[in-house]
Amino acid sequence: MIKVKLFVYYDERYPTSWVANNVAKQIVEFLEKRGFEVIDANDLKKVLTEYASKPHKEEAVIIFSRDVVPDLILDNPTNPTANSLLRRYLNAGHSIIWLGDIPLFYIGYSDGRKQNLPPNICQNVLGLNPTHDVSYKVRLTFYGLMYNLQEWIGRRPHTGVAVSIDLTPLAINWHGNQKIYHGFIASYARSSFSGFIRIYDFVMDKTLTPEYLEALYTIAVIRNPIAYLFEEVRKLNERLETKFDTIKKEVDSLVEYLKKIYEQVESKHQH
Repeated sequence: MIKVKLFVYYDERYPTSWVANNVAKQIVEFLEKRGFEVIDANDLKKVLTEYASKPHKEEAVIIFSRDVVPDLILDNPTNPTANSLLRRYLNAGHSIIWLGDIPLFYIGYSDGRKQNLPPNICQNVLGLNPTHDVSYKVRLTFYGLMYNLQEWIGRRPHTGVAVSIDLTPLAINWHGNQKIYHGFIASYARSSFSGFIRIYDFVMDKTLTPEYLEALYTIAVIRNPIAYLFEEVRKLNERLETKFDTIKKEVDSLVEYLKKIYEQVESKHQH
């Protein structure tokens, strides 16, 4: 299993979009109790730089609790490119989990301002195809179910990714005859379960239920759900074998005890 280092980005100086402040705080408080390190925008830049610049045996996973990208991690605030620190971190095999509005729909500044970026920026930086404005109940895929994602009403799904980027669908639907992706893992390196992970494309103006938070935690810590499932089955099998051995010893001991009693009874009967 790949070792992961867990972070959650939260900085009140910077703006948010669909993820309300109270929901962002709820997410952070939940994850901090589970061992996540809370980082602000300055720390975010440091973490991205560290993991993008040199090989690591562990994988870094960052959950964005505020759905506006800070200007500090883009190479050009008005027209960012795939040379941005954000993308170089992903290219190095690490992961970002994104909730809420379209990634890179806005850029945020430390004075609280946010401004729209051109529609093609998400594609230029992350290789994600354009989005649709819809209101569909998502259909969870096999992997979405494996991560125990909860169903939601998706609002801004993508139509796919660039040809050179692997896509693992998590939650889909159809817009006419075109498949659209409300949840997915866009993989740039390392494995098909690492990269830019988008889930929950809806307005989060009310606190999330425990089930939504647990699924968010699960998708962050389990990089490969198939390997995780096999490992859990192996552990279960070991526990069952241990219990079986214990029960067998107890039964064998009981049989020996009954055998001795029987021999004593037989001996008395013969005399």
